[in-house]
Amino acid sequence: MTALNKKAFKLPRVEKDTFIMLLRLGLEYNRERGVFSISSYNNIEKLVDLLSGILNVDRVTFLQSCIICGGDFPCQDCKYYEHCPTRDLPFHCVCPRCLKEGKNSQKSPKAAGQGTLDLFG
Repeated sequence: MTALNKKAFKLPRVEKDTFIMLLRLGLEYNRERGVFSISSYNNIEKLVDLLSGILNVDRVTFLQSCIICGGDFPCQDCKYYEHCPTRDLPFHCVCPRCLKEGKNSQKSPKAAGQGTLDLFG
């Protein structure tokens, strides 16, 4: 298993058709830095399968971004790993450190709902 950072990762050189397929599946390529990043999650399962083939690994996983502290962390560090429906996918979550310290997501303006419509309040 290989863990990639969704914000920037490198791949070996691929053929033109494969490169085009990566872009269609939701990757962006930064020519200056020579790195890929995820811009769309619509075809994430197909993208994971293609990346696994390119890297010759059983499964590609992605680091999560903590919605509280902003840090990146692997899903395997989480005590809810076995029960999580989005494990190893490049989404947002709460890191084990913030869970352990009991940090409240209300401290984060993004998580507190500022600038969003509260349909239930």
